[in-house]
Amino acid sequence: MGYLQFLKKNPAFRNLWYGQIVSELGDWLNSIAIFALVLKLDGSGMTLAAVMTAKLLPVFFVSPFAGILIDRMDKKTIMFVSDILRFLVILCFLFINDKSQMWLLYALIVIEISLAGFFEPARSAIIPSLTAKEDLVTANTLSGSTWSVMLALGAAIGGVIVSLFGIKTAFVVDAFTFLISAWFISRIKIAKSGLEKGSAKTGGIKSFFQGLSYLRSEPIVLVLTLLKSGLAISGGFMTLIPLYANKLLTNPASVSLAIGVMYSVRGLGAALGPVLVKFIFGESRKVLQISILAGYFLTAVFFFLLAESNSLWSASLSLGCATLFGSIIWVFSSTMIHQQAKEQFLGRVFSLDWALLTLIMGASNWCVGIAIDQMGMTPNEAARWIGVLLLLPGTLWGAFLLFIQRRWDQGKTVGSVTSTEAEGWNLPPTSL
Repeated sequence: MGYLQFLKKNPAFRNLWYGQIVSELGDWLNSIAIFALVLKLDGSGMTLAAVMTAKLLPVFFVSPFAGILIDRMDKKTIMFVSDILRFLVILCFLFINDKSQMWLLYALIVIEISLAGFFEPARSAIIPSLTAKEDLVTANTLSGSTWSVMLALGAAIGGVIVSLFGIKTAFVVDAFTFLISAWFISRIKIAKSGLEKGSAKTGGIKSFFQGLSYLRSEPIVLVLTLLKSGLAISGGFMTLIPLYANKLLTNPASVSLAIGVMYSVRGLGAALGPVLVKFIFGESRKVLQISILAGYFLTAVFFFLLAESNSLWSASLSLGCATLFGSIIWVFSSTMIHQQAKEQFLGRVFSLDWALLTLIMGASNWCVGIAIDQMGMTPNEAARWIGVLLLLPGTLWGAFLLFIQRRWDQGKTVGSVTSTEAEGWNLPPTSL
């Protein structure tokens, strides 16, 4: 099914998609504004790494609670409240004026990202309630490509707004994108049965361990949940981008524009990957599996090329190609989780997915800051090490496919919970 036809026949997903467009446009505009503010107040590699860690690590801690709430409550309500609260938080960035207020910057970033830790898994978990199973690849490809396009557009707009109108204007625009997103989310209509189907019946900590037991019983779902974490090894490039821009250019306004250019190219590359694979090769399970495998190794290749870049344009091109293949891993892993996991566990599965992703991405950014500030590495050398490390998850995914492929094709798994375990956590015996 074509994307326009899919959106036309599915008003509920269309409103979710509209909300995604607006809020993610603001997200990336916000990132450019924060980078510009940090470079203005304190432009060290460790400070940038600390900011990136603050933008990532909170999700790891809120995700266990988020997953339980998402599987027990109305996902639409969770997304709506998250948007309203983020509107208020973003406006508080306007009060940061000098280096002595860096603590406030960190605190606001932590709060904002914690709220995103509820919104994003809820958005991922609600998709099967809004689409037919045969449309999941289309829905996830559209959602992933939209994220990428908004990254490109938001980064470009952010660079222009910060350069021409200042950092505070960018924060005001960003704040109001969350209000618009909340309005679109409020217009989503879901059948009552769809809401009840995804509800967890057990409470609190028991529900959390129930989700862990489910993942232990379904190793294929567990491994799919870890795929983005493998890609997150490359997350340190978010600290490298402003450092590359600061290295290649000296004028502050030009640096902001350069950061916007690099983020925009990254977004354009990421938008193309899943769409091209779906168009050229189709959307069979085998295509998704092999595309993820190729994605890891090709992403590593372009990080090696990034390490050899000494101009804005070569660095942007290498980064764009790296994220083109990285986006394949991102989108197709989400699609396969939707296809394989039971819907009543999707909130907890995607919350774990986000928790591990952000933990490793935060660690990657912190390691890049240490490598540059304390070990004397250049941004180019750090990019080379990212490429080397990406070879590990690619190799592990290839080995897993060799080990599990026959059982996967036969609809079997390599393990399952016992009847006692299933009764203890209210779990039915499961098989793929």
